[in-house]
Amino acid sequence: MEISEKVDAVQFESLLKAKPALMVYFFQEKCGVCTGLFPKVKEMVDKEFPEMELLVLEAVQHTELAAQLRMMSVPGILVYFDGKEFFRANGLVGLGELRNKIDRYYNLMFG
Repeated sequence: MEISEKVDAVQFESLLKAKPALMVYFFQEKCGVCTGLFPKVKEMVDKEFPEMELLVLEAVQHTELAAQLRMMSVPGILVYFDGKEFFRANGLVGLGELRNKIDRYYNLMFG
């Protein structure tokens, strides 16, 4: 897992402005679902949505940011396009659902 360094609210806002497509993945090391789902999410983003930035954040290290973003359970996935929240999932989410939610808007932006 390529875990991002500590990211505060100001840095997060800068990322939202700098990246047209951003997925944030909140996880915990002890969460089996988190560690099992992540490789599949990463592979999907790498292969199908290469212009999307993937930000991987350990939830305990980023408690304040997680609270500000209302991410109260893991795995937590947030997808942003043009700095606006587009999709949110707390807990287990199916890859098909995630792909379907992202695909149309992503292709409008980058297709």
